[in-house]
Amino acid sequence: MSIRKRIGFRRHSATFYRHDGSVDTYGQPTYGDDADWDVVTTAWPCELVTTVGGEVLRGRMVTEKTTHVAFGEFFGIGDITVKDRCIIDGVKYGITNTSDPDGISMEVRVELRGENNS
Repeated sequence: MSIRKRIGFRRHSATFYRHDGSVDTYGQPTYGDDADWDVVTTAWPCELVTTVGGEVLRGRMVTEKTTHVAFGEFFGIGDITVKDRCIIDGVKYGITNTSDPDGISMEVRVELRGENNS
C-alpha cells in the first residue's frame, strides 16, 4: 500500500478552525476576526502539496480554486467541512473539498485555498 511508505512525508502540522457564528453590527459573519474561530482539531500531521485548480493529483482532479492539498491520517482529523479553515505553518487556508480517497478510512485528502495572509 502506498499509504505506509508516504508517512515520512507528513512534515507539516495543521490546525482546523470552525467559525462560532459571531456577527457584526450589520448582521454579517465576522470571518476576519481570529477570536471568532474555535479550534476543531490541532496538530494533525500532514503532507502538503502545492497544486493548481484542475490539476490531477494522485489520480483525482482538484477543484478549480484549490492551491494546496493536505494528506494525512483519517483518524484524528475530526469532522472537517468546507465551512472550516486551516492553518499550516502560520498560513491560513480555506477548505474547498475533503474526501477519503481510497474509501477505506485510512487517509484523508483536504483540498485548500490560500487566503489573503497580509
